[in-house]
Parts: sequence; structure tokens; C-alpha cells
Amino acid sequence: MKFTCRRSDLLDAVNIVERAVAAKSTMNILEGIYIEAKADAIRFLGNNLELCIDCIIPGEVTEKGNCVVKANLFSDAVKKLPTYVDDAHIEVSVANAILLSCGNANFNFSTASGDEFPRPPEIIAKNEIKIKEQTLKNTIRQTLYAVAMNDIKPFLTGLLFDIKDHLINVVGCDGYRLAIRREPTEHDGTFRFILQGKTARELLTLLGDSDYEVEIRVSDKQAQMKLKDCTVTTRLIDGDYLSYEDVARHENTLFVVTDTKEILDSVDRAALIASESIKGHVLLHIEDGQVYINCETLLGQVQDKFDVEMKGEPIEIAFNPRYLLDAFKNVDCKEIRLTFSTDLNPVVIQPTEGESFRYIVLPVRLH
Repeated sequence: MKFTCRRSDLLDAVNIVERAVAAKSTMNILEGIYIEAKADAIRFLGNNLELCIDCIIPGEVTEKGNCVVKANLFSDAVKKLPTYVDDAHIEVSVANAILLSCGNANFNFSTASGDEFPRPPEIIAKNEIKIKEQTLKNTIRQTLYAVAMNDIKPFLTGLLFDIKDHLINVVGCDGYRLAIRREPTEHDGTFRFILQGKTARELLTLLGDSDYEVEIRVSDKQAQMKLKDCTVTTRLIDGDYLSYEDVARHENTLFVVTDTKEILDSVDRAALIASESIKGHVLLHIEDGQVYINCETLLGQVQDKFDVEMKGEPIEIAFNPRYLLDAFKNVDCKEIRLTFSTDLNPVVIQPTEGESFRYIVLPVRLH
């Protein structure tokens, strides 16, 4: 195998596929990056058997072939290549060593045969949908924070994509809060799948802000996403998701409209004396067009207040400040509407117009 490519293209490809490389595996080959030179193109693969990322870059191929190189060594070498040279040269010798050269820098690493490296599985798609890159990135960003971090209920560790009624509903939930993002689609079918949270986090780093249409193909067990620079294949989470549309369906007695940044900053100040190690809740007392915020822990006390538009009965209700902050930070609109019923029922956070998102947070019981 022998080829020449642009150093910047090589760096981009390695940065992309190494996200799917296994950090440690009983199958040593999964700790490597698969490289294949074919007619005027070079293919790079990372595959940990749950997530596979496939990236192809242009290049001048002198000799076809493939190999697997240790990912951490090769990645570090590519990142340290001199920037004053545009082209990088890669060659595999008869002794199965890979030579990477750029300018005056030369690296020589051992390789393994690429024949044993697992290729991405063939997807026999039952459903397909297209969504703009920027839209997909935003829907993931604005729901991923609510995904469960433990696997007591495996389906809660992923994001639900529920496509129906010409809407893409993306849902994240950990049992204490629920995040729903909705986007219109021309797709007239109905299907759903649960995307692994780990895959969603990697997609956030891979997706850009363009109008490029990402093609998503879904089978029973896997999904494949064709991005602008690579193709991502991932295993899906089995199981039935909770009935998210029925959450917080109750009669509301208080409606509040507030500036998003104002309530975010106020809760953030109160959360200064609360942390994971020092448990504390933030108490909201809403009355006469004002929100009074109070937080007390072993470290001290923080109080604040600000004006809001309100309609309904006064309420005193407590929350985990981190849950409120996560919701407010993922709101893109200037103003939001909060609806309350009782101090034991969740708050519903929505835009003042439309239904593009719906964030639900359970309160803390006050003794």
C-alpha cells in the first residue's frame, strides 16, 4: 500500500474515525484504525462493534492495499506532523511496517492485517428519513442532557426518535426530567428508534451547522447516518420507550412568562452553594408578579428575585438547581413559559409561541 494525501485531510479523517476506536478490548484489532487505499481514494475505519465510523478522503494512490495501525500511536503522529508541508506520504513495507512521512518528519510503526478488521454491517433499511445537519445537531443538543447516565433502565440511556404526523420528536429522559424537541418533516411514515446516548454524544462533535441533509437509514437493530464527511453506523437500544406524551398532563393553575437569561442567571447564582457533594435545592416562591429564589446549604444562603408576567395562583416549589439550569441553557428563545399545578407536580417549560420544545422537571419534596 502506498499513497499521498493532503495532511489536513489525513488529520480530519483520523480525528473523525478515532471516536469509534475501542479504548481497550479483548480483540486487539479493535484498538486500531483500518486504512485502505483504493482507486484515487483512501478509506479510514474505526469500529468498536457498537459504533462504526467510515471516512473517505481523496488521494493519489500508487499501490492499493490495506492495514490496521495502532490508533493512539498513529493519531498522535498525524497530529504532530509539520504544518509547513501540505502533503503526507504513507507506505506499508513488505515487513508490514507503516511509514508516515511529512516534510522532514518520519514515523515507522508496526501494523496488522486489515483482513480481520470488522467492516460496517450492511443495513437492510426498513425506514429512511432525511434531516438537515444543523437541525439534527440542535435536536440532539437540546435533549441529550436529560438522558440517564446509569443503565438501570437501558432504554433511558438513549434518545428516542419518534417520527409521526409529519413531525420528528426527539426525547430524552432520566426519570427526573424529560426533554422533547419537535421538528417538522416531509416524511409521511411512522416509525421510532432509540439511539444510544454514547452515539448521540459523538454525533454532536461530528455534525456541523450547514443545511446538508443527513440521510438516516434504520433497520431492526441498527441505524446508519450519512454525514457530510463520514458515515456512522450504530447499534440501537432494544426495548419500549415510556409514553412521554402523557407526562405532566394535568390541570395547571399558574402560568409564568419570563426572560430566559434572567431566570437562568438567577438560578445559577443560587446554585453557587449547591453541588453534587453538598446537596441543596433551590426554592421558588412565585407571587404578585415576582419570583423569589432561595437556596440554603451548609455553605450558606443565596437569595434573589426578579419580575415576571404571571397568571394564576401563587406557588412555593423546590427543584434540583442543576436540572433547571440544564433546561434553561438549552433554550434558544428569548422568553419562555413555565406552567405549574401543585408543588408536587412537575414544571413544564415551553416557548411562548409554538411547540418546538417541551422540558419537564420534577420538583423536590419539601419536608
